[in-house]
Amino acid sequence: MSHYGIAHLVHLLCGISFIGVVFFEIVILEGMRKPLGPERMADLELALINRAKRIMPWVVASLFVSGVVLATHHRVALSQLARSSFGALLALKILLALSVLGHFVYALTTASDGCMNSRKFKLLHVSVGTHMLLIVVLAKAMFYVAN
Repeated sequence: MSHYGIAHLVHLLCGISFIGVVFFEIVILEGMRKPLGPERMADLELALINRAKRIMPWVVASLFVSGVVLATHHRVALSQLARSSFGALLALKILLALSVLGHFVYALTTASDGCMNSRKFKLLHVSVGTHMLLIVVLAKAMFYVAN
């Protein structure tokens, strides 16, 4: 398998992992907020944050390193945004991914400082979930939209 093929596989697996965690937190965890109550929910969020701090940096780092490899492979399309819908959509996808990275760094530093609360937790996850949904749509559109 080529370097591109390996990077593509790593990128897909890490993307699935990251999106899966975000999906779980938005759809499953948020549905548990009311039945658990604020105190138990805060304990659950703290446990989840502590676990995620050990695993997710590796997933996100692998996702971004493989993304850089893939973007390098498509550097010609990225250099011709006005003439390439593929490149324009890829550039937008990269901007959204950088925003997700900013959210992720903010979440880790806020959690490390002990300043993460349920409201920030919920808002961050909804924002990241929206970004991730757009990234997935753009990733598919890159191969179907042509100018």
